[in-house]
Amino acid sequence: MRRPPALKPGSPAQSAGATEAAALAGRGEGRPAAPPPYRLLRADEDYRYLRDRGRRAGFLDVLKYIPLGPRGRVALSFGGETRQRLDWFRNLDWGAGPPRSLSWMQRYMFHAELRAPYFRAFAQVKSGLETGRPGGPRAIDRDDFDFHQAFADFDLERPGLRLIVRAGRHELAFGSGRLVSPREGPNVRRSFDGVSVILSVRRVHAHLFVTRPVATVPGVLDDGWERGQWFAGAYLTVPSPLRGGHVDVYALYLDRPEAEYHRGRAHERRLSLGTRWFGAAGRLDYNVEAVLQTGRFGAAPLLAWTVASDTGVRLPLPWDPRLGLRLDVASGDRGPGRPFGTFSALFPKGSYFGEDALVGPANFLDAHPMLTLTPVEPLSLTLDWVVLGRYSLADGLYNVPGEPTIADPGGARFVGHRAGATLEAELGRHVGFVVTVGRFFRGPFLAQAGRTRDVDFLATWLTLKF
Repeated sequence: MRRPPALKPGSPAQSAGATEAAALAGRGEGRPAAPPPYRLLRADEDYRYLRDRGRRAGFLDVLKYIPLGPRGRVALSFGGETRQRLDWFRNLDWGAGPPRSLSWMQRYMFHAELRAPYFRAFAQVKSGLETGRPGGPRAIDRDDFDFHQAFADFDLERPGLRLIVRAGRHELAFGSGRLVSPREGPNVRRSFDGVSVILSVRRVHAHLFVTRPVATVPGVLDDGWERGQWFAGAYLTVPSPLRGGHVDVYALYLDRPEAEYHRGRAHERRLSLGTRWFGAAGRLDYNVEAVLQTGRFGAAPLLAWTVASDTGVRLPLPWDPRLGLRLDVASGDRGPGRPFGTFSALFPKGSYFGEDALVGPANFLDAHPMLTLTPVEPLSLTLDWVVLGRYSLADGLYNVPGEPTIADPGGARFVGHRAGATLEAELGRHVGFVVTVGRFFRGPFLAQAGRTRDVDFLATWLTLKF
């Protein structure tokens, strides 16, 4: 069964480890005649087409389908990756942090799969290391060694129908990664323990799940559950009434005994009801999403929301330019005595507004124009400028995981703006290389909070996959 197409086809650079946004946009499915690009979710890859030895395109394909019997219906598959990344900051935290910071992050992952009729077992181990960050590595930077995924599938496939029942530790990724993502950008990816039911009936795809988020602990074989948390939901994708498009409809429930926002710390029960309309019509592509959140934050009722859009047009000019614009807004809290109003992005991608990850998707409004050029086929260059403000003047600033960072220091709405450039290269199917640079110019909100400097940022990474 094919999943609904993504906004644009993926490239080896996207899947071999470029930006998380590119990898999310490039996720697809199918069995093309040419070797398929690696997926954002490595467990989504299917190499059963290599039963036909004539379709092997490289020497590493011998590891992708190792038959264990004469008919090849039971087989082993192996894969892995390493990513070496350098992050450099000047004036970290707008001058409140060290004047300079250089961090070297190493990611190593290896997986093995056993496929048989109606059954699959998948296991993936990880090691994330970090050196040089002032104050030591964050939780998303380091995990010495652990199981990232370990699950079993019951897999029933018939013409026009596919049913997968999955139990164990596995990754989740939905839509554009605004609310649920494997967190590809940071050094340590995210996974969940639980059960998923994945059903595809012709052009309708449904995913139901009940899970507990996995806590990242920096030692060896010590990753357990986030204490007391539950995450469950249903995600449905159907054809759109608009030609060439699809529609996502979903309900996601998160229960966190200790959630912290600028209003304080309390037990959070949050239900997110959302829809996403995405597709392409000629040279125009679009991706529009709206979410309403309700529930309880301690004793207070909860009511929050967001609307996000990403539209673009490809111009009939040399270098295949795409001119795009993102417009987003997310609610903030309006203070005691009213329903708690800070929007939560739940488990978002790690580089929400850029790889610098200085500001997170809560209590914000932004405009984000961008231009992507393809001078030659292996290279793409993206120039972007994001302008950020606070939606509610009674709420403060949050980081990408959704933790409160800077409380309201005054009445300024304008947070700041960032100019950036990203160069992505595919150096063969197995290699991805990225350089990204940016400067975040502080606005009146940051100035009132005592942040005295603009932030300069540069990151580069090389990813090898097989």
